[in-house]
Amino acid sequence: MSKIVVVGSSNTDIVAKMKNFPLAGETIEGIAYMQAMGGKGANQAIASHRLEVDN
Repeated sequence: MSKIVVVGSSNTDIVAKMKNFPLAGETIEGIAYMQAMGGKGANQAIASHRLEVDN
């Protein structure tokens, strides 16, 4: 089997939902909050795992 080296970042995306987009300098309250895994390195590692490549 082929080997793959993943060079990239793994990040945590923070997403906030709000009723209106804030204007410049304005602070508004969000109505929902979510965290999700992301980053090109994380995506590459998951893709190679799904292809059953030895890492």
